[in-house]
Amino acid sequence: MQLRKGKTKTLLESSIDCALLAVEIYNKPRAPFRVESFITHMIMSWTRLLQSYFNHTIGETFFYKETNGRYKLIDGEKKAWELKTCIQKYGGLSEAVKSNLEFFIKLRNKIEHRTISKDEIGLMIFGECQSLLYNYENELIKLFGSEYAINESLAYSLQFSRLRTAKQIEANKQLLSTEVREIKDFIEKYRLNVKESIFNTQEFSVKLIQVPRLLTQIEMI
Repeated sequence: MQLRKGKTKTLLESSIDCALLAVEIYNKPRAPFRVESFITHMIMSWTRLLQSYFNHTIGETFFYKETNGRYKLIDGEKKAWELKTCIQKYGGLSEAVKSNLEFFIKLRNKIEHRTISKDEIGLMIFGECQSLLYNYENELIKLFGSEYAINESLAYSLQFSRLRTAKQIEANKQLLSTEVREIKDFIEKYRLNVKESIFNTQEFSVKLIQVPRLLTQIEMI
């Protein structure tokens, strides 16, 4: 599907740019705020992808309206649907993909006012991050065609191998702040509440590495 110039194409290109930027930031080991930036940009990417689809299929209708039918304004600008609403209105995502997106929406809200400077969180959610990317590209191709595929850019995204000794893990645990511990607790609780049939899918979390559902004794310290 070749899109002509217009709002649909602008939104789509912005969506793709956000995804590529998210990967670029995440894959820079020394980049500050890697996890926060990756999550924020991927949520923007998904939001703009669905908004571009809405604009292409039903026109510029992805905005909230008041009871009187007028557009709801925020600082003089029309308030667009956020990702959660876009997902509901779209209705075309599998339960596993929706669970993965819901995980990142909630995680984004938790880290929005926190600084996550430890690699521990990034390592912990590796599988979910990889699935977020794969799911995005699959939906991008489904909605707009393979000509917009970005698999060459994402083929090696987030692929890393890092072995750590028990002493290194223990040292990291001792350095974790209360806020990071709260984030880790949220991640574990969310995983435990996901249906087994969804948790075991690649759409929820890529199982290239072991993603434990239960805390080990060392993780509970």
